[in-house]
Amino acid sequence: MMPTRNSVDTAGGVAFLGPAGTYSHAAAQHWFGADAPWQPVSDIRDVFVAVEAGIAAWGVVPVENSSEGSVTVTLDAFASSSAQICDEYLLRINHCLLMSPGRTDQDITTVVSHQQSLGQCRRYLQTRFPLVDCIPVSSNAEAARIAATTPGVAAIAGRTAAELYGLQVLADSIEDSQDNTTRFVLLARHCITEASGRDKTSLLVSAPNEPGTLFHALEPFYRHGVSLTKLETRPSRKGAWSYAFFVDFEGHVDDDNIKATLKALQHLKLDVKWLGSYPQAIIA
Repeated sequence: MMPTRNSVDTAGGVAFLGPAGTYSHAAAQHWFGADAPWQPVSDIRDVFVAVEAGIAAWGVVPVENSSEGSVTVTLDAFASSSAQICDEYLLRINHCLLMSPGRTDQDITTVVSHQQSLGQCRRYLQTRFPLVDCIPVSSNAEAARIAATTPGVAAIAGRTAAELYGLQVLADSIEDSQDNTTRFVLLARHCITEASGRDKTSLLVSAPNEPGTLFHALEPFYRHGVSLTKLETRPSRKGAWSYAFFVDFEGHVDDDNIKATLKALQHLKLDVKWLGSYPQAIIA
């Protein structure tokens, strides 16, 4: 089951990292339009909790950024969550430096934003504000809310947050990479999509720390002609020095070569968790 754009199952609503005005909110609007029953939460983990518990019908979380890499809190949440991926979206991120009206950059004593956003603007901040404290907060929109009420504080966020919290834009497009893009995924408790011919599948593979483990886990993908698009290693939290591999690859779980790959992984007695098969996002 997949939502069509600008439509949503109103029972439960849509959970995302809030408050209103975050990039997660913007990504959610791609799928559901502007008037969905939103459920902003204060932590990415809470998006997974809301979906699993049926409090929200859908959830939207960031997975990775083209400049700063994976959002590890999202990857770690997948390890313990039953939520499944239904779709993905690539959002071009345009960061602005925001402050209360009437203030200038000479008034800035502190810059606040999400940790990922601070990293995406690292070179700009080091060049323009080398002596200013940069403090991470839970989201870009939360940074804007703080800047709106705290003298001397500037926020890194988007123009939507500036409008929502009554801030002026001191500088636009301050991200270090001009093709700065974040990949978001859409979550549901249960999600089955039909093969479209241009799909992606995500798995979580847990394995002991033994010689050759990664080689044996990857060999079936090569043997069956499956193209990997992402491979990330995270501690599995199932024991010291045991790891989980997050794998994204081209293809749908119903494709013959993907079925053969998954069967080969099962024969290796690896702990394989299917996270979803879904349409592959088009890079704009």
